[in-house]
Amino acid sequence: MKKSGLFVIVALVVAACGGNKNEVSVHTRIEQYEDSIRQWGGGQGFRQDRMDFADRYITVLLEAYEEDPENPKTPEYLDRVHMWYATKGDAKNAVKWASLLLEKYPGYENREMLLESLAVMYDSEITPRDSVKVREYYTQLLKEFPEMDKENKEAIKERLKYNHLTLDEYIMKQVMEQSEDPAVQ
Repeated sequence: MKKSGLFVIVALVVAACGGNKNEVSVHTRIEQYEDSIRQWGGGQGFRQDRMDFADRYITVLLEAYEEDPENPKTPEYLDRVHMWYATKGDAKNAVKWASLLLEKYPGYENREMLLESLAVMYDSEITPRDSVKVREYYTQLLKEFPEMDKENKEAIKERLKYNHLTLDEYIMKQVMEQSEDPAVQ
């Protein structure tokens, strides 16, 4: 009898805790995660703790997307999903969600940064490297944002000129050119 009474109490506590989670909106839970990030500072703690935090935060962000894809905050949430996956080193999922964001929300305010992020991930994080995607995203970036910072525009054009090189090869080429330039010495 005592065991069944204990079971009922545990069941009620579990049900109550589960009920509270549902009463708190997904947007409130996202705000709670953001408050935690501000307090945490973003870099302290054990790597596994940060990865676990990222996984839980990503889950809540995706829950918000699934619950209401038309919410004005949804594109921002998907961008955070993309960034947290990139931070975790999971480029394939970062690319997946960034691509979905570009497709479903073409007017997203941080589109320029998103296109550049995709180009960089295809250039350096996705294996095997996809030079076609690198060219596609950098070209799209130049086309959609002709008024971007002049230095950034020139750097992208130069990268496209040597798109056949891996990022490491391209960096080595630049280092070699600088070491041969008498103006640098």
